[in-house]
Amino acid sequence: MKLSEDFICRKVCGETLLMPIGEKTKEFNGIFTLSETGALLIDAIVKGENADGAAALLAEQFAVDIEIARQDTLAFFEQLQQYGILLDDDAAD
Repeated sequence: MKLSEDFICRKVCGETLLMPIGEKTKEFNGIFTLSETGALLIDAIVKGENADGAAALLAEQFAVDIEIARQDTLAFFEQLQQYGILLDDDAAD
């Protein structure tokens, strides 16, 4: 999985923001303000982690059961895919 090149993630005034850039701004008019867990998962994607690796980081950082972290990670990733923010590896090329 890979973050689409049409979106950037920036920390502004203590908030982690995920926003469209370039041509994507014409079809997507909005900015996501990420929670601490969302920011951790986006960072994991940027660093090349897969869903299992990201879930493990989430479980470790927030002391939650790995299976719950995995379910939450997969649900978050699915939402990102629906918006075109997260791409499958073959679609990212």
